[in-house]
Amino acid sequence: MKRLIFAEKPSVGREIARILNAGQRGDGYFEGPDDIVTWGVGHLITIAEPGIQNPQWKAWSISNLPMIPQNWLLVVIPQSQKQFETVKQLMNRKDIKIVINAADAGREGELIFRYVYMHAECKKPVQRLWISSMTDEAIKEGLTKLRESTEFDNLGAAAESRSRADWLIGMNFTRAYTKKFNVMLTVGRVQTPTLGLIVSRQAEIDNFKPSDYWEIQLDFGDFKALWNNPDDKENPTKISEHAKALEIFNRISGKPCIVSSLSRTKKKQPPPMLYDLTTLQREANSKFGFSAAKTLQIAQTLYESKKVITYPRTDSRYLTDDVHPTLNSRFKALPQAYSSFLEPILGKPLSKTKRIFDKSKVQDHHAIIPTEQKVKSSTIFSDDENKVYDLIVRRFISVFYPDMEYMATVLLLDCENEQFKATGRIITKAGWKAVYSNTVLTPDEDDDEKVSTIPDLKKGEAITPEKSEILTKQTRPPAYYTEASLLQAMETAGRLIKDEELRQAMKDSGLGTPATRAEIIEKLIRVEYIIREKKKLLATEKGKKLINLIDPKLKSPNLTGDWEKRLAMISRGQDNSESFMKDIASYTQELVRTIKASSFSQVVFDKPSSENKYSSPAKKNVPEEAASKNEKNRSSEKPETSVKENSTKQTSKKSTQKSASAETITREPLGKCPLCGKGEIIEGKGAFGCNRFLEGCKFILISKLFKGKKITKTMVKQILTGKPSRIIKGFSDEKGQSFDGKIVLVKTNIEIV
Repeated sequence: MKRLIFAEKPSVGREIARILNAGQRGDGYFEGPDDIVTWGVGHLITIAEPGIQNPQWKAWSISNLPMIPQNWLLVVIPQSQKQFETVKQLMNRKDIKIVINAADAGREGELIFRYVYMHAECKKPVQRLWISSMTDEAIKEGLTKLRESTEFDNLGAAAESRSRADWLIGMNFTRAYTKKFNVMLTVGRVQTPTLGLIVSRQAEIDNFKPSDYWEIQLDFGDFKALWNNPDDKENPTKISEHAKALEIFNRISGKPCIVSSLSRTKKKQPPPMLYDLTTLQREANSKFGFSAAKTLQIAQTLYESKKVITYPRTDSRYLTDDVHPTLNSRFKALPQAYSSFLEPILGKPLSKTKRIFDKSKVQDHHAIIPTEQKVKSSTIFSDDENKVYDLIVRRFISVFYPDMEYMATVLLLDCENEQFKATGRIITKAGWKAVYSNTVLTPDEDDDEKVSTIPDLKKGEAITPEKSEILTKQTRPPAYYTEASLLQAMETAGRLIKDEELRQAMKDSGLGTPATRAEIIEKLIRVEYIIREKKKLLATEKGKKLINLIDPKLKSPNLTGDWEKRLAMISRGQDNSESFMKDIASYTQELVRTIKASSFSQVVFDKPSSENKYSSPAKKNVPEEAASKNEKNRSSEKPETSVKENSTKQTSKKSTQKSASAETITREPLGKCPLCGKGEIIEGKGAFGCNRFLEGCKFILISKLFKGKKITKTMVKQILTGKPSRIIKGFSDEKGQSFDGKIVLVKTNIEIV
């Protein structure tokens, strides 16, 4: 009798098979004396389309709404049919005594396995492999400490509830609004309120009317002081009337100032907290301009392939106590480049404070930290991988450093009965800041005051400024969302919260999860509700119109945040899925009634371009599933179920003009770009990538020399259709070992199976 281990992805399955000495290759699995290892390619099974749930729902008709399935039928994703049949046959093989769920240790990993297990009608007992890193040691230890699947029933219930709630919102309201306006309008439980945040911010900016104000500045050479109104706590330096500013300026010009007080206070600033995924994505965006999706992709590679960081799709910034004994071995595994930062802490007792170690704040996985896998040199990483790895390593080291200590100085001056104020800061002990010396990587959350030196002055001493001036300024609108600031807003359901620990406490009430937020942003771009303009995220006219007409509840971050909180409570056994789904169904019924009764005669959407084959879904009776199947299989996180509009339509007049002026490269197209969906993959000098790189899509599919083997156009064409290549012999892994395999495209990543 044997065990069957199910991994979420082919690459993970191959690693587990190697460790278990399951070396006999089958079609979609590896077999050994005691174990068989198989895998999914993300999701293999999904909730069936409306027409399968109920034949009457096949037609796009508003009279059919709301659609609320009774039995929630599941179907195989067509591109995954062959692999599912393999898994089903293995699960029900007579010599399999137990099935081990080795999908990613999180909510969606639980759903991926449970849907496959249910649809395969398997009755074998199940155990759970639950690990936080992909090192050989972690996998081996996890396999010796398998947990009962029933421990994760609440997590599975939350995952299933999330999946069904997204289906109800996406399918019903996409059809409702599409039929009302005769243009494809995709709606989702998380994507719509996220779009609402962007549109709302843009409206604030568009409606903002700047107003002039003035400041008076005295320059003393070593430091500068500003006029200060001690009674105004919010804007003490602003003078709203020019006449008043001029009167004060004329009165104090050339006059000496008297020191009324000088205070110096010793202060400390603790190290920043460890990374969860959202904070890592935010900082990689602000430091390097990486999209959230790109950062997640890099982190997954560092976790799965390089095995140098722990599980990245985490929402916690804390560690559990069992990590503490492993700290020194993790430090020693780091590349030599970090040795100077390790000298002050290696071999010494390391702090075990609640700011770092707090198991009560770790649900599924602890914060992202390096593993115990030895890294001899950072040359094993690409440039982008090294940037993300460096962020994680420096953060990990810095939390065990002492606080930064500094002297905060506040100087108050009196000049002709007007108060002027200067502040300064002198760092007395660098502490954790030493880890970030001479870099641009200082954490975003670091409240870095302007460092200026204020000399020792005595109370009553007179000093005369070298120069006095009136500064004319204008009030500024709020900043456009970047991915960094949008991720923060999604994390806190739109609330502006700077305190890191308070934000951590609110993580259950955010929009989506750390694992799904990147895909939500990418989806809003794909369906052309928003565009990227350098670092800014801007709503298109289509996105603005949708938000302006949609029901306030559906675009409310608070409502969706409350739903997400309830899903987290279900996973902890503090709420139940039946109650949650009943509330979602009631909400769906109520809102569908409202949409049916509403008149939107004043709102007109531009007709889709002729290129858009889904331009009239109602007339052509194209089910939304036909437009969304690639969407469903694109991400193992499956953040929402809704209709995907054909992505060949231009995002705006501006992008159309840009496309015309920056012509795409006209080489033989090999298949659609899996990232942007608009360009074609073509052969370049050293790699195969998107031909829209002049228009901003920098996607590289695969190098022409991949793991020691030459990649041909024929292979690329094959994998872009969703099928694996033929077996290629002689791949070489990071350790120089040779192996055979097929290359396959999983979402936007190349895997070897």
